[in-house]
Amino acid sequence: MQVRIVGAHSLDSKHAHHNCFLIDEHIAVDAGSIMSALAADEQERIETVLLTHHHFDHCRDLPTLALNSRDTGNTIRVYGEPPALRTTNTLLLDGRIYVDATKAPEPGVSPPLSLRPFAVGETHEVLGYRVSSVRVDHPVPTMGYIVSAGGLSVGFSGDTGGALMGFFTHPTPPDVLLIDVKWPERMRSEAEASRHMTPGMLRQELLAAKEAGVALPKLLSVHRSLREEPELLRELAALQAELNVDLEPGYEDMVIG
Repeated sequence: MQVRIVGAHSLDSKHAHHNCFLIDEHIAVDAGSIMSALAADEQERIETVLLTHHHFDHCRDLPTLALNSRDTGNTIRVYGEPPALRTTNTLLLDGRIYVDATKAPEPGVSPPLSLRPFAVGETHEVLGYRVSSVRVDHPVPTMGYIVSAGGLSVGFSGDTGGALMGFFTHPTPPDVLLIDVKWPERMRSEAEASRHMTPGMLRQELLAAKEAGVALPKLLSVHRSLREEPELLRELAALQAELNVDLEPGYEDMVIG
């Protein structure tokens, strides 16, 4: 199994993209930059999307992905927690602002997207991969995923202000965990209010795991704010040195596995 980081940031720019990850070219975790960062042939190979929650930077490209899917005659399965699927469908996919993504364009033709509920704490086989969901801490219903195949498990935290122990102690703990560390420590009050992490908040999570004797995976920080990135990277490097953990920033086009 190989995981490619399509987007590692909280905003789009010429060389950075919204959080989005591609597993073996066929499964996307979130859809913030599927269409803006992938070539046309790469887009057409996507069969499934694992949606962490309904915030725009994570579901933004679903309407245009649906249009592309309609034109090719394929149906893409979108898994997510029921509240996330309902909100995304109502506000983004129901035909009021773009194509009606879940209805067949004509009789005898499959719909572009098929929304599939995935409850927190469940494990399912998706395209031959073992996929487990983990509750995380965000203002709207949000869950992360652990995807396993070929002897490798990779975790995706989604947006979270903490709650990483659910990954560390999972029956199938990830070998690599992509984690939301959005802002530097001086913006901690904003991070706590919006439920994203700073390096200091991550430090608390890691110390709690160490005190509990829990093994830590390799950690890749994503969902970083572009404006504060230099300061944030310095703080993450200091945290890595202090705790002697395997922690580094994830970047666009980095490949895991």
